[in-house]
Amino acid sequence: MRKISIITLISTFFALCLVVINIALALEYKRQKSELSYFAFQRFVMAVRLLKDVPLERFNEHLKPLHVKISSMPTQTLHDRGEVLLEDPLFEMMRYEKKLYFVPKKDLPPPPPPHAFGGFGMPPPPLPIRLVHEKIVLEDEGLFSPYRVWILGGVINLLMLLFFGVVLKKLLRLRHLKSAIEHVGDAQTFQAIGVESEDELGEIATEFNHAVEKIHHLKEARTLFLRNILHELKTPIMKGKIVCHSLENVKHQSQMERIFERLETLLEEMVKVEKLSSNEWVLEPKAYRMIDVLDHARDLLLCDASRIEVHSEEFIPLILIDFELFATALKNLLDNALKHSTQKVDVVIEEGMVSIESVGEAIAKEKMDFSRPFNRAVESSSAGLGLGLYIANAIVVKHGFALEYLHVKGKNCFRIRF
Repeated sequence: MRKISIITLISTFFALCLVVINIALALEYKRQKSELSYFAFQRFVMAVRLLKDVPLERFNEHLKPLHVKISSMPTQTLHDRGEVLLEDPLFEMMRYEKKLYFVPKKDLPPPPPPHAFGGFGMPPPPLPIRLVHEKIVLEDEGLFSPYRVWILGGVINLLMLLFFGVVLKKLLRLRHLKSAIEHVGDAQTFQAIGVESEDELGEIATEFNHAVEKIHHLKEARTLFLRNILHELKTPIMKGKIVCHSLENVKHQSQMERIFERLETLLEEMVKVEKLSSNEWVLEPKAYRMIDVLDHARDLLLCDASRIEVHSEEFIPLILIDFELFATALKNLLDNALKHSTQKVDVVIEEGMVSIESVGEAIAKEKMDFSRPFNRAVESSSAGLGLGLYIANAIVVKHGFALEYLHVKGKNCFRIRF
């Protein structure tokens, strides 16, 4: 799913709302203007009907309730410059200089023939004909002002922009809070996030400070505990090694030395597990030949590595890795292969991959989760606690590589793909 910023989403929503509101206001303005023009036309028609048998000097008095008056605007000027809006058979309603006028048409319809009235001659001209002949122009006094609609639109737009500004300010503080949280996550020491307000964001920052402070105290307690336990365990291990040399039985001496070496190795792996799990191990990648890293891993085994056979192509490109850390991963994989196989261990170095292959039984499914340590039920002489494979997998993943396991033709194959 595509990542969309909350600020972008809300900004788009507000922009869309503003566009819709302004379009609605423009349509409403157009509708009201059209309705007012139609109502003005009706008032003009009613005004013409009210003027029946009314003297000319009393026209304006009778037209006041309709907000209409007799205008002094020349008819010819209106016909030349006015905009015709509506019309009837004798009059035209025009707009000129933001005012509405009811103007007689230029050409009157022809009078009906005498025989249309039974031969008794023409009837008396109706009142509209009289107004037309006298060229009386009516003017609408109710001037339509669009400012009310625009003022309403301006107020709505201003409120929307103010609301958007407040929301945007809060969202920007949320972005600053995110940056501060990222900085706290990268820092080695505890640093409280500044609380800028007493709203929900301020409460989040306060609670986050409390949580990070607790985590920091737990981290310090864990580090102190690990240092103390390593110190307390290394001392008896060193004393035990010294005492081993005083044993007369060579067999017992060898067994005790292996036990203390196993304990020492286990302590070193626990330190590595702690550093990897707490993400305190910082990579220092440089370009190295894989064959050189493999030689260093064989030196770290502290055992007979004559059963390890290396197969490499003529030209292998350099690989960007942390030398000591990656050699530790290879050492753990080689140590695992040597312990669980009595035959030779083949190391195949190819472009983009290194494979460690050894004859042996397939690893049980419940033990194939290399992403967590201590996935063994018990520790014996042939099975450890899974720390070696966990450390190797963690180092490989930290480099951005992948550790694969296959069991092919009776061989256990651990492949690191670059």
